[in-house]
Amino acid sequence: MVKIILLFVLAWNSLFVMDEFGQLGYAKYLFRELFDTIQPSKAAGSTAFFKLAHLVGWDATSILLVGRIQTALLGCKIVAMVYACARALGEDRVRALSIVLVLLCFSNFMERVFRTIAEPLAVFFAVAALLVVVRAALSARHVLAAGVLSGLAFLATQKSVYFNVALGLGLVTDAAMMRRYSTGLARGACLVLGWSLSILAYCFVFGGSNPVPIAESLVFGPIEVATRGGVEYGGLRHLVLQTLLRNVVLYVFCFSGMALSLMRFRQLEERNRIALIFSIVITVLVFIHDQPWPYVFIMALPFMSLWSLTPLDRIVANTRHFRIASVALVTAVVLSFVSNIVYLRFNNAAQLELVARAESLLAPGDRYFDGIGMLPNRSEPSTLWLDRHYVLATLRQGDRSEAYEIFSKSPPKMILWSYRMEYIYPVIAPLIRNSYVTVAPNLRIAGSRLYLGEQEVFDVPIPGVYGLYSATGTPLRGAVDIDGTVFDRPVHLSSGPKAVTLRMGSGEALLLPQGSYAGRFKPGSDDLSMFANAYD
Repeated sequence: MVKIILLFVLAWNSLFVMDEFGQLGYAKYLFRELFDTIQPSKAAGSTAFFKLAHLVGWDATSILLVGRIQTALLGCKIVAMVYACARALGEDRVRALSIVLVLLCFSNFMERVFRTIAEPLAVFFAVAALLVVVRAALSARHVLAAGVLSGLAFLATQKSVYFNVALGLGLVTDAAMMRRYSTGLARGACLVLGWSLSILAYCFVFGGSNPVPIAESLVFGPIEVATRGGVEYGGLRHLVLQTLLRNVVLYVFCFSGMALSLMRFRQLEERNRIALIFSIVITVLVFIHDQPWPYVFIMALPFMSLWSLTPLDRIVANTRHFRIASVALVTAVVLSFVSNIVYLRFNNAAQLELVARAESLLAPGDRYFDGIGMLPNRSEPSTLWLDRHYVLATLRQGDRSEAYEIFSKSPPKMILWSYRMEYIYPVIAPLIRNSYVTVAPNLRIAGSRLYLGEQEVFDVPIPGVYGLYSATGTPLRGAVDIDGTVFDRPVHLSSGPKAVTLRMGSGEALLLPQGSYAGRFKPGSDDLSMFANAYD
């Protein structure tokens, strides 16, 4: 129970990873040019799931937190189904609860399963599919149901093809090893049929009378990402070492448990054999994945944990070895609680403050850009995703890049600044240097900072009514010379460069789109470390 409470505390307070903003925010495009918007095109099952957060939340911050709680609840359901799987595989209540505890002690599970990304939803359907298999008599109807659930996992994220392969191999290989070849073929056919039914339903729901483009998005989007790999990040194998070192005792128990069970494979019951093959295959596929971000490991951990107590069974007769192993496992469990509490130091307070401040400065129809989608309820001129691949592409393409096109043809009212925007600044600098002004850390608004008597060039990015404001956002009385004409009240400006001089008023003023800004500005420099330690 303490672990479950900690899970929700972590969900509420933990630092947001950039991917969470984008994947949660895509739900605003659901049934509204979704497949023309997401880059690259991909399955939208998780997008439909996160639509609930948009319906429940009342502003950007609440949508983000509701999404976190929504996914944490999904994590609880995963835990409950792992318990049910353990019971179906012959474990008693105490041992099944112990298996659940082992799962909750993995740092990656506790720190990632609540995140607003596609993987938790995919794991939910994958565990459900395995539960159907290990609980049922493996009739055609049950295998078909498992196939449908496996297909739903695939529709959450195409990485779930790993689950599809693992479950198929489990069902077919078990039958083949028992020389029941016709049974294996029948199982494979039912599984594929169930999987296909989910895919077909999805294509027609989102594609209507033209489902082919939707089906293509399920294939070519993932191929683009898979062929790209993780090379642009300089290799990510260190993240595998990271999880192994942080959970070494737990991994030893799980890996050795699967190995020991494999050694007596033929003596296992049929459902245990299928679950074992499934667990081994998914573990291997996850650990050899070329982009092993920490959240990817939650795709294997629920299934690995099913075998975590097997080593204790094999050494129970040796009192000394059993005691040592038990002490090691209990120590790992205790240390995991400490690790969870320490992880809270990476909190999301600064991120949520930025989100709330940015939203307060934007009217519902205003557009913003940040390359990561931090405002799930506001429009963007483009959902260009500034991961390493697109950052490098932007730097390489220069004024032919999508980022340059955004600021030259459809500039936003506001820019949320992060280290990813800093990376592409050399490309977009000519378009924003004289067009946007910093009003708070990590926030730039269309406008110009003026000093009494000094002429500035203001390259107006978006046409509209502009007025004078103080550094705190309160309206100012004053006069401003624009291209030789003096105005003492808000004035409509067309887009393009203007020669602007503050003639009357305080020594400094901000020329901004007319709006209500009082108390919403904040002095200070940008915090480019706002997303630091996201994968620590």
